[in-house]
Amino acid sequence: MKNLEIKVEVGNFDDIKNHLVFSTHKDTLEQVDTYFLLGETKIKIREEKTMSELIVYFRKMKDGSRESIYYRLPLTSRSFFLANGILSFVFGVKVRVVKHRDLYVYKNTRIHIDSTNGLGNFVELETVCKDPLCDKEYHEEHEEIKQKLSISEYKTIAGSYSDLLWQKKLSHSF
Repeated sequence: MKNLEIKVEVGNFDDIKNHLVFSTHKDTLEQVDTYFLLGETKIKIREEKTMSELIVYFRKMKDGSRESIYYRLPLTSRSFFLANGILSFVFGVKVRVVKHRDLYVYKNTRIHIDSTNGLGNFVELETVCKDPLCDKEYHEEHEEIKQKLSISEYKTIAGSYSDLLWQKKLSHSF
């Protein structure tokens, strides 16, 4: 799949949540993402209360909106332990990101209101392009939501939560 995404750091969620009236609250999630040491390629296992999945994605590290190509594979409890064990042994664990996520949806866009342990509060937009011919429409939808939420007022984050935690971990090592 392909999506267009942006991540911004926010102090608190009040202003954002007041502007979410155009969207639908879908779920409140407790997630643990275990990232493995693979350089530019991101591979993680996401654990939630009722499911887990392997996610691999590719994207450039840059500020602002960026395209991402990703693959998701649901894991059974048995395949979770197998995949986690093999990836940990072969590549090593980079970091574990623990977050509380409120998930909102508008058309083809997932709006994540994330509170992450050790990092703070963030808002992510992920506009999914389900049809290879939908580039124009998904860019327009993404921009529409950025405007509705006044995303340009916030600091954009170029990397993933794993990159932020990794940098924090490295800075405390010296």
